[in-house]
Amino acid sequence: MRSFSYLHKMIVFGILLSTLPILLTGVTAFIYSSKQTELHRAQANKQLLIQMQTNVEHKLATVSYMLDQAVRSPDTLHSLSSSSSVQGTGPLFAEKLQTEFKNMRSWEPLMDITLVNQTQDWLIDHAGLYLNADFPMALPMKDLLSNTLTSGWQLTPSSVFNNNERTVHSGCIYHIALARSIPNVNASDAALIAGIPACTLQKPLEEDSPDNAAAGLIILNREQRIMVHPDPKYIGQPVAAAGIKDSESGTNFSELLSIRGFAASSGQREVRIADTHYSLFYTHSALKGWTYILISPTNILTHEYVRIGLHTIYISAAMLVLSVLLSWIGSKQMHIPIRKLLIQLGDKRLPKDRLEIKSALHMDEFEQIRADVSQLSASQSQLENKLNQYKLQIRTHFLINLVLGKIAPSTLHDMLIDNGYDSQLQEWQQIALIAVQADLVNHTRYHAKDRDLLLFAVQNILEESIHAEQQLLPVVYEQAVVTIIGTAEQDHVRFSQHLYTLTEQLQHQISESLSLQVSIGFSQPHASLFQIPQAYTEAFEALKHRMKLGAGIIFQFETIDNHTSHWALPYPESLEYTLIQSIQNADEALALSHLHQLLEVLFGLECTPEEYEVALARLLTHILQMMQESGIRLGQISKGHESIFNELHGLQYAAEVEQWFTEHIIIPIILILKERQYAQYQHISEKMIAMIQQEYDKDLTLEECASRLHYNANYLSSVFRKETGCAFSEYLTKYRFTMAKKWLDESELTVKDIAARLRYNNPQNFIRSFRKWEGITPGQYRERKQKSNVSMKQ
Repeated sequence: MRSFSYLHKMIVFGILLSTLPILLTGVTAFIYSSKQTELHRAQANKQLLIQMQTNVEHKLATVSYMLDQAVRSPDTLHSLSSSSSVQGTGPLFAEKLQTEFKNMRSWEPLMDITLVNQTQDWLIDHAGLYLNADFPMALPMKDLLSNTLTSGWQLTPSSVFNNNERTVHSGCIYHIALARSIPNVNASDAALIAGIPACTLQKPLEEDSPDNAAAGLIILNREQRIMVHPDPKYIGQPVAAAGIKDSESGTNFSELLSIRGFAASSGQREVRIADTHYSLFYTHSALKGWTYILISPTNILTHEYVRIGLHTIYISAAMLVLSVLLSWIGSKQMHIPIRKLLIQLGDKRLPKDRLEIKSALHMDEFEQIRADVSQLSASQSQLENKLNQYKLQIRTHFLINLVLGKIAPSTLHDMLIDNGYDSQLQEWQQIALIAVQADLVNHTRYHAKDRDLLLFAVQNILEESIHAEQQLLPVVYEQAVVTIIGTAEQDHVRFSQHLYTLTEQLQHQISESLSLQVSIGFSQPHASLFQIPQAYTEAFEALKHRMKLGAGIIFQFETIDNHTSHWALPYPESLEYTLIQSIQNADEALALSHLHQLLEVLFGLECTPEEYEVALARLLTHILQMMQESGIRLGQISKGHESIFNELHGLQYAAEVEQWFTEHIIIPIILILKERQYAQYQHISEKMIAMIQQEYDKDLTLEECASRLHYNANYLSSVFRKETGCAFSEYLTKYRFTMAKKWLDESELTVKDIAARLRYNNPQNFIRSFRKWEGITPGQYRERKQKSNVSMKQ
């Protein structure tokens, strides 16, 4: 499948560039509008709750005012003082009171008002005069009057205002009632009672705000009992019965009302009733101590959100269509120069095979141009790298052949010019060769496997530290970095001093950079480049002095005396003899101590490196001769394919020589000899133990065993003690007492017979010896064993 072209990418980018701001703007506008709507809704509910509180309190104040007017009415006073019976009251006063009550209901149609005279057993409301037999009083008059005086409005059953002839079908079972006693009247059980159905207080909510039809009003009195509720069944119950819980904490709303600060404030809460979430607005009335609560479902805002979202989508869609159109037109115009460039390159970029065709399908216009430019640049870089590599390899090969003397003098001049050393050929008056080797003996950070990598790093340091005009290219050969230093200076002494200074700087720089100790050997100054092979030999001869001087040396060949040997002492033959004797005795500690002493004396002599090699070869030859005489083959200690003498000649330090003799020669020989001794000792001890087990009842002695085995008695004693951990006589006595205990356990032999069998001349000697070994006499041992056997059988 072909990938998007650059034109399509520009179109998509333009669309995205315009789409993202539009989407962000739309989302931001939606969120802001939603929040403003929610805030407006909250403010509206708060204002609605305040308005409802005002309406309810105004309605109750009107009823209270009318009740107070009725209490002071002359008709009310006259109806209670005119007579002592209902007949005395008469229809005239009853009609007047009914008319007055009806006039009051014209101001508040839902109000019920009743004049009660419990003494005379009658009552009057707006419907007529009734005897108590027709309208049984279930109202505790005194309690109602007392509660009214203390708490004001009371929640009263609606049955108080119903009778057999008139039943109020308001849907409420409770009235909010207020009672007043009649002043200046002798009748103590007479009172006026006014009330409003509790359910009717929900109607002002629908009248004030038709949009809030789903909302509900809850009114709580001082005792947190429900006076008004959208569901009439909760009226009269504690607020906890309504199941209103805080959405965040899950705390019942009745518990929140008990908090002092909460009860004295007003505000908003998110609550949950059953499984439905509501917004709750509350306020407290200081006049009556009531709490007004407005609840509305939270899903009311969903319709507003949907309407806002639809408007936002319409506007955003129109802007997106416009941005797509502008992106398409603008991208087409911007793509014209690119299309012209592709048309010009089209004839030169014909794919040659299917792979190129397939890869071209996945490129846009700029990627195709970039691929061509990258391919051209990569080809150029690859060609330059190969040329540099070939040039470096040719120069390295030339320098190695130069130091080894493999280049004919007749061609050397031309080859130096061909390799770029024509300026050195003309300017240099003296040359010297420097050889740098890494000292890895006893190194804790690097190992032998790291040598090649370290030499490469040292080669780079030399190449960067010394100017190209002062040296030929450093090369790695024979585990060393070799470089040729030249100068226009003609004074040999000053040039040698320069070489010392240069090598010290190099040694310090390598130590700082790689934490590596190196040894440096350099030749004496030579006047011509044709003498480089001789300088190479001199530099490596100088490095051989590490055998005596140790690691980290800087040595010049001209300080070596190649003609006179200054042996301070003859070859240490006595130390060599004691070393070989300790090896034959398989005494590893003593052998290694003698080796250290011998090498310490040997390297203390003033010798040339060649004479050290001869002395070490002599020591190795004598050790190998002893090994061969002991019947040990060379293949048992040497596992390598290289000659053991070549390994010795390849060592460079005294510590390395001692370590090589210890690990590769002496310890392997001692291990083989110890293995032989162990086998021999084990064989001898097994034969002696067999003699004891077969002839324990005879007069067997160590000398008798030595005579039979053809060994010295002292030698057998030491061998037997090494193998068994005890002496021969002790082992024989222990075995005899083992047999004695066996006879005491399994046979009827007497102690005397057992002592005779074990070659005791006197039974008392046997008894004393047995008590010494076992702690009890033979008779006690047998008695104890018999008792033990009897108890086990039972």
